[in-house]
Amino acid sequence: MQGTTKYFVLTLAAGAAAALLFAAPFALGIGAVAPLTLTGVPLMAAGLGLGLLAAIGAGLAGLVLVFGIAVLFALSSEPIVLFAGLFVVPVIFAVQQLQRTRTSSLGYIEWHPPLNVMAWLLAGVLLAMSIFSMMVIQGNTDLHFLTKSFLEPLITGIFPELGFFRTRELVQTLIPFFPGAVVAGWLLMLTIATSGALALLRFWGALKRPATRMEDLRVPLWIPLAFSLAVLFVVFGEFNLAYLGQNAAIALLVPMFLNGAGTFHAIARRTPITYLVIAVFYGFMIVFPPLTALVALIGVADQTLDLRRRIGLHPTGQEV
Repeated sequence: MQGTTKYFVLTLAAGAAAALLFAAPFALGIGAVAPLTLTGVPLMAAGLGLGLLAAIGAGLAGLVLVFGIAVLFALSSEPIVLFAGLFVVPVIFAVQQLQRTRTSSLGYIEWHPPLNVMAWLLAGVLLAMSIFSMMVIQGNTDLHFLTKSFLEPLITGIFPELGFFRTRELVQTLIPFFPGAVVAGWLLMLTIATSGALALLRFWGALKRPATRMEDLRVPLWIPLAFSLAVLFVVFGEFNLAYLGQNAAIALLVPMFLNGAGTFHAIARRTPITYLVIAVFYGFMIVFPPLTALVALIGVADQTLDLRRRIGLHPTGQEV
């Protein structure tokens, strides 16, 4: 009985924490957006620590609390839909996938890798984006114009103090990469959720699967192939297809960057100053953000040329 009570308390607490983190910018303003990026951590921790049913229970509890906050602050239904679509459903899917195992021919247990799970989620988003874009194009509507029509009232509502001309300038700046940047930001939040949950559970001794090492991260082969196709759309496609390819490429940069970062971690492990090399690497990423694209391309090279094995790094055998 005591164990069951603890299970329910932890599940409800995880859902409540996720809902409060998510609702911060809606209740307190855009200045409180930072907590929203951590929304998935308690949901993922509940799922990976207590099981899939806990992830579902925490998600439902969070939805109820977000609904209550929306009613309290006279908000529309958008926060509820966003909470479910951006965090609850993806986290439940990720937990179910991350708990999958199989026994290898050598007899050890292999776990489903996190980047494979991200790839499945990204595939679904890219498919939906492509179908929606084709419908828009068939309706003789310009994707660039559609994004502008969405952004103008959104920016005006969030930053009414900007005025007409500054709002228009900001919208023109955001239009070329807005859809891809939104997907990339969502993937980064899910990355934070997974890594944060794994770190917390390992600290508490409640982690039921091996914590993934950065140098073991690999993406499915279709990711660099899809990126290459997106680049071809940008170079040779007409205006709408080029816009779609450009934003798809931006989204695909996230798993490829993580793969490239894994390559640098593998290289750092081969040196006597591992942590210094890693610190310098991320320092350069913070100071020079465009370098992330180069790291992503290194991730593609690693995936296609098997750079890690060439430098003598062999997989741990913990993941599929």
